[in-house]
Amino acid sequence: MTNIRRAMAVALPAAAALAFSATPAQAGVGIYCTGEANCGTFYYNSNLSGSRTTFTGSGGINGSIRDLAGYKFLDSGAGQGTPVKNGAASFYNGSPTPTTIFFNSGHNGPCDTIAAYTNANRLVNTYNENASLWFGASGSNCYKFN
Repeated sequence: MTNIRRAMAVALPAAAALAFSATPAQAGVGIYCTGEANCGTFYYNSNLSGSRTTFTGSGGINGSIRDLAGYKFLDSGAGQGTPVKNGAASFYNGSPTPTTIFFNSGHNGPCDTIAAYTNANRLVNTYNENASLWFGASGSNCYKFN
């Protein structure tokens, strides 16, 4: 019995630590909006042209992407295979709430907020300098697309 108690004394705190260290749900990535509540598409070129990558997810911080590093433009066309981070010229917000794109990772710096179901044919503050995305956020001091 003593060995079992010692094993439990070690195992339970370790299991509790794992339970509380889980990362929040991440946004999905693809080419199209597929019925998710929040959906936003980055385009390589202005006027919603060139290659694109679509992100989907829940609202709030769990649906955000703190760093676009590692994501690439997926669809055929100009820019396919190049990084999305610091590479997007336009954006479509297919969400029922505003979506904000930030210049820096971690939702910092200059930003563009795109109203629900609105095109940003040429990003202003984050044109080719986009590093993070937040569904359901309307950043302060952002350029507003209505």
